[in-house]
Amino acid sequence: MILSWRMVALTSLSFGVFALLSLPLQALPEDREQPVRVESRQMQWNNQAQKARYSGDVIATQGELRIESEVMTLERNPQGELSRALAEASSSDQLAYFRDLPSLDQAQIEGWAETIDYHPAEDRLILTGQARLIQGEDLIQGHQLIYHLTSQDIEAQQADTPDAPRVEMIFTPQPSGARQ
Repeated sequence: MILSWRMVALTSLSFGVFALLSLPLQALPEDREQPVRVESRQMQWNNQAQKARYSGDVIATQGELRIESEVMTLERNPQGELSRALAEASSSDQLAYFRDLPSLDQAQIEGWAETIDYHPAEDRLILTGQARLIQGEDLIQGHQLIYHLTSQDIEAQQADTPDAPRVEMIFTPQPSGARQ
């Protein structure tokens, strides 16, 4: 009887995790229909809270979108949709990372930060702590960057300390033959 209970518990856990992994993140429009794949060394699923916590070289992918960190927490809303993915760095030397391909005719965008907080309902990534975004040769960095996936708008802030580094942006002009 105990073996049967464990099998039922493991089966319920497996279905809950599978349902969480098949939720949409955002990347190219066609990527929204693809399942989310998460790989890690460890995972804990809280069915009542609809929350999964992954640790150890975590990699979450969906199509062209990829998020890497030491620790990642995924949360679902009452409708079963992904409401948040929080990627956390293991140290200031090993930052959380993401990359995405906004469209087939644009360079991929890459970002690093101590935390990357993804809110799919708002199509928004919030990078906090040593935050940096690079697309092609363009760079923006600051304490906090808010990147809107759909519009590609960026908001940047320096930390709230008097001696904090200011926001830095480097925009590289395109060669005159490449301008549209």
